[in-house]
Amino acid sequence: MRRFAIVLALCVAVLASAPSAWGAPVTLRADHRVARYDDSVRFRGTLPAPEPQQVSLLRDGVVVRSAVASGGAFAFDLRLRAPGSFVARTIAGDSAPVVVRLSPLLRARLVGRRVIGYRVMLVGRVVPARAGRLVLGRSRVRVTADGRFRARVSTNRGPRVSSKLRVLPAPGYVAVRRSVRLRLAQPLLRLGSHGPAVRAVKAMLWQQQYALPAVDAGFGYKTYEAVLAFQKVHRLPRTGQVGRDFWRVLWRTSAPRARRGGDYLEIDKSRQVLFEVRSGRVVNVIHASTGATGNTPLGTWRVYSEIAGWSWVLWQPMYFLRGFAIHGYPSVPPWPASHGCVRVPMWLATSLRERWGYGSIVRVFA
Repeated sequence: MRRFAIVLALCVAVLASAPSAWGAPVTLRADHRVARYDDSVRFRGTLPAPEPQQVSLLRDGVVVRSAVASGGAFAFDLRLRAPGSFVARTIAGDSAPVVVRLSPLLRARLVGRRVIGYRVMLVGRVVPARAGRLVLGRSRVRVTADGRFRARVSTNRGPRVSSKLRVLPAPGYVAVRRSVRLRLAQPLLRLGSHGPAVRAVKAMLWQQQYALPAVDAGFGYKTYEAVLAFQKVHRLPRTGQVGRDFWRVLWRTSAPRARRGGDYLEIDKSRQVLFEVRSGRVVNVIHASTGATGNTPLGTWRVYSEIAGWSWVLWQPMYFLRGFAIHGYPSVPPWPASHGCVRVPMWLATSLRERWGYGSIVRVFA
């Protein structure tokens, strides 16, 4: 018995000191830890013995590839359409897990008429649809079960449309981004023009406080007057048309600034415009025409008389000094043309008098 124990101990010592055929672990590695959807990834590994043996590749516990390997090594090529944790399994045991994440496919394009104000849609597809949430700017985009999406983009923010898409990844996926750009045509608009481009211009003029009765698709005389007012404020040629220079300035400007604080009517003789100012902010910009000879008096005045209706040839006048008044008149050209009063369009005169009237401050600047 003692002799048997000694022999057994010697055998154990020899086995412990010699390389064991089954002592080394099964190893596994992937050529890529992040793969694009539907790309092929190679998994390689080593075996604890060179003899032929069955090797299986499992993803999240499910066998996806099997083969008989020999020579102490194996390799599998797998086209990935889902992320997962991969393990190589042999009779000797399992390898350490290898996690491979997936980068989804994101395809997108802009479709529609490439003109400012017209409808442009962003269409595309996320593959797979379960890869995460799709976001356009800061807004979430609805994605169908097969990954398709469709979203409207604004064409009223500049001559170039830039849509920035992101996939906020679900577990196992990585974030992807895509930018789609489009240059828009800037059409020439004039009296009689009609369509979405006109509506876009009027919306921007409205936002910048230029006097308009409404934002619609028609370029009538009231739109013409608002365009003239904008051109005068920014010292552009007073054509009443929306051309390249008009578009360029319109994109990068905001409402004009008042020269003083408080509530008052500001007349700018050099630019031929009238500003309605509330609490030091311009709330309405009106096309105007002052004295042809430059005789409209400079200074600060108060409305001492107002008349509802006609006073001689003056419509809804607000007198601020002797016979000088702010009033409506059928003709308000882009240049100084009055006898000294401040002419404004007829359609604006009534509401202007009702908002201001007796006691209002009038400031006239050179």
